[in-house]
Amino acid sequence: MAWSSARFDSWGRFGKSTGAFLICAAALAGCNKSENTSSGSSSAQSASESASAPASAPAATATGSKPKIGFSIATLNNAFFVGLKAGVERGSKDQGFDLVQTNANGDAQQQVNDALNLLSQGVTALVLNPIDSKAIIPAVEKANQMNIPVFTLDRGSDGGKVTSFVASDNVALGQTAAKWIAEQLKKRYGSEKGNVVDLIGLVGTTAATDREKGFSDEIAKYPDIKVVARQEGAFDQEKSLNAMTNILQKYPQIDAVFGANDDNTVGAEKAIDNAGRYKPLGDKEHIMVIGADGTAQALSAIRAGKQDATISQNPIKMAAKSLQFIADYNAKKDVPANYAWPTMLIDKSNIDSDAVKQYGLWSEEVKQ
Repeated sequence: MAWSSARFDSWGRFGKSTGAFLICAAALAGCNKSENTSSGSSSAQSASESASAPASAPAATATGSKPKIGFSIATLNNAFFVGLKAGVERGSKDQGFDLVQTNANGDAQQQVNDALNLLSQGVTALVLNPIDSKAIIPAVEKANQMNIPVFTLDRGSDGGKVTSFVASDNVALGQTAAKWIAEQLKKRYGSEKGNVVDLIGLVGTTAATDREKGFSDEIAKYPDIKVVARQEGAFDQEKSLNAMTNILQKYPQIDAVFGANDDNTVGAEKAIDNAGRYKPLGDKEHIMVIGADGTAQALSAIRAGKQDATISQNPIKMAAKSLQFIADYNAKKDVPANYAWPTMLIDKSNIDSDAVKQYGLWSEEVKQ
């Protein structure tokens, strides 16, 4: 599903700041490198809806022991997901939970098996970072049958009942990327025109679906901007490198590239280098590149002038928020059905600013 920012219950605590764009977010973002991942969640409720805990408290809290939380992550082959894991661990510690974790390593069926195993261990809540939004449905439905609340993180489920979904607004993220490209092309040519490449994320994931919708819908508002190539980069550097290599061979004039995540952009940048078509920032032949997530590689590329911008998320803080909602749910408080963690556009002009530091360069905290 494609979520609009109107569906979200909160923008978080960040606002706009000079040189930076903060946009409310909610789609499983996620981004990743080369795993199979999820696509929209038809089970998500509107922003005006919320979920409350059942009349009786979870068994673990009733006996005075710590609530046991089960967590299934899609992969740890990408720094963003390492950040999600760190956030879940931090949130669990802050809330006094016992945490049982599994890593599906990009295998959708393995993730379902992992989730079912977690349910059999007596967890009082299940946190899922789905690989595939359709494949995960049996696990969500099994939890529903057992009256165990499900909290999805960064990616959603296409079926079953999800108590709360915490992510970035990936539709808005895609829109921001398209607007940024249009602005840069206007600076270059005096009007919004030029040739653009769209490297889509992993098809079948909410992050890819929503970012593509936001980008495509927004860029279509500029009739003189031509999307000359639209290919799947799959949130993977090597696949994006190969895709961009082929695109560069076919199109002698390319002005800008939108990578659905920073692995896509890093792959594109390598292809541009290999083709001998890298020109520094400010050169009229410079191929502008904007990505998403705010990975360490992207930040380094921005400082080096190889990447123009990234729309950063903060998986650590985002994941910790999901664990806070579990604590609220256990305390019989209302929790938002959909919660958007804000994103921030980072480029060379603001990368070392106080505003970016306040938002958090999460990739500097993550060790793979």
